[in-house]
Formats: sequence, structure tokens, C-alpha cells
Amino acid sequence: MRLTRRAALKGLAALTGAAPFLNIPARAGTLTDVQLLLGGTLASTPGQFAELASGPLSHALGLETPLELTPDIGQDGVRAANLFDANSAPDGNTALALPGATLLASLTGDSRVHYDFGRWIPVLVASTTTVVIARAELHKTLRSRLTGFFHDHPVRLAVSHIGGPELNALMGLSLLGLRPIPVPGYVDSSNALTALHEGTVDAVQISPYTLDRPLDDVLANLPEGTSAIYYTGDLTDTHATTIPIFMEAYQQARHRPPEGPFYHAWQAVSAAADTAMAVALPMLTPPEIVTQWSHACSAVGSDSGIRRWADLHHFKLATGENAAPFLSRTVPDLGATLALRRWLAVNIPRWREGQETRHL
Repeated sequence: MRLTRRAALKGLAALTGAAPFLNIPARAGTLTDVQLLLGGTLASTPGQFAELASGPLSHALGLETPLELTPDIGQDGVRAANLFDANSAPDGNTALALPGATLLASLTGDSRVHYDFGRWIPVLVASTTTVVIARAELHKTLRSRLTGFFHDHPVRLAVSHIGGPELNALMGLSLLGLRPIPVPGYVDSSNALTALHEGTVDAVQISPYTLDRPLDDVLANLPEGTSAIYYTGDLTDTHATTIPIFMEAYQQARHRPPEGPFYHAWQAVSAAADTAMAVALPMLTPPEIVTQWSHACSAVGSDSGIRRWADLHHFKLATGENAAPFLSRTVPDLGATLALRRWLAVNIPRWREGQETRHL
């Protein structure tokens, strides 16, 4: 039997203990003039990833020349997503690296949005976690906090802007029966924590990659009289073992599991807020090209530089087929979408007047 070159290479890869696609680039010539559109500047999370990943990704795709990085002047990725959805052919030569803000803008009905991210094909997702911290008497159950300290008192929640990632906490606190009021202007978690310490706000939502110190350090040194109410995402890489996930917090407060269209809308918003960034291909991209990109992103996910970057920011990387479920969680059904839009239509005018959230 004649041993082919392909069989020999596969055998060599198996002997080295590596998956074949990690060592054998895709065949050159399949993709040409590849560009990665960035939903933000080079300083944004997608931009940081792209600069670190461009070399390994070009190699894994088998490109003869490095892929081109095309940054955007905006930070929420809406402009880049519009261009991607309207102009990108499904030939594998254009991919989009987007932040979670791109998903949130679509979910909230932002008038600038002309794309449907539910049709895209994700090949890499970097997810994060969020923790909601609020003023409360220490060593009491969540139900005691809700029926005691916060009873009949609106909760001032630090947010970057109305419709920003803190929409996760706005909706979550509303589901728990509280009446949050968004207080805009807190772009990063460190500033929000300072405001919580000074009593300017009553609650904050923090994300590890916006902190200037490790999450464990922040959680171990919270301002006096405050406590973490719940988290979303994944805290397994920290020492925080006593903070309840949202489902547990809700059941403690309500003595029943959450349900209904508004809860399902919150699930999508929470998943979008926990998406630090994603890489996606256009709809109708042929399966063989999707496979090629999936294998390349899996190789990038194993790159030491990317791993250090992900660990530094507490990102969890999902690549290839494992990335699809993460993006699908951000796509609500029609009933949930309508519930979210109706809730926003009622409350945005109230928030602008400094009034608390009205429950529907």
C-alpha cells in the first residue's frame, strides 16, 4: 500500500500528540485577502484579541499573507456590524470580531442597528462574568435584604449609560422585586465601586476585565455594609464560593423559579452582557469554510499568548462548535423581545426623570 503525503503528515501529528489541525494549516489558496473587521478600535477588547491572534490565525488558516485588521472608530461595534451584515460575501474572506455591546444594541432596539446577529455563525466566543453588589446589612439572607433594607426604597444603580451592559443588573434587580434607578456616567467597575463606597449609589455591576485589580481582591475587600447579591457567568476561577448565581438568589427571594417573557428577555441580555467578544462569519458561509475557520480558531485558543490574555481578564474561550451555544443564548424569542422593548419604552422616560423602574 502506498503511503500518501497527507497520511504521513496525519501520522506524524498523531505521534506528537497534537490534533492534526493544530499543526497542518488549511490549504493555501482557499482563502485570499482575508480581513477581520473589528467592532471597536485596536484598544478595545476585540482589537486586543485581533492584534494578539492575527499571526496564529493567519498561520492556522494557511494564508500566504497576514490577514488584514480593520478597526472601527466606535466602541460598541454597531457600525462595523452593519457593514459586515450588508457587504460581506459568505466566502470566508471576511469575519467580524464584535463586543457584547453589539448584541445589546440589537436586543434593545437601537435605531442604528441594521443587522441580525442571530444569522451569523460564531467560531470563537470569549465570555466573562458579572457580579452585582449592593448595600445591605451583612450576614443576612437575600430575602431579609429585600424585605428589610431595601423595602420601599429605590436602588440607585451605577451604569455606564442607559442600554449599556448594566442593563443586565437593571433587569435582574427588577426581577428580584427591587426598584432600581440607573445613575449614568460610571464607565468602568473601579469608578462604580468608589461611588458605592462613598454612598453615591446603592448598587453596582462589576466585570473582571474592567477592574484595575484582581476580582478576588475586590470581592474580599468590599465597602463596609455591602455584599454581593448574585453573579452571572462563571466564577470557578476565583475563590468566591458563597455568592449565589442569579437563579439561586431569585429562589431565595421569591421561593419559586423565575419564568415568563421578561425573565427570558433577561436571560438573553445577561448572556450578551457576559459576552466580552466573539468572532463570527456571515450567514450562508459554506460548511467546509466554517470548519476551516473553526479549526483555526481552536488553534488560536490554544496559543500561549491568547491564553495569557484570556486568563488575565478572566475570559473563558469557546471555539469551533463549542462557540455556537454561547451566541444562541443571546437570541430571545419574539415574546421575550416584545417584553423587553415594552419594558424599556415604559421606563426609559422615567429613568431620564430620575424615577425608579416600574414593573410591568
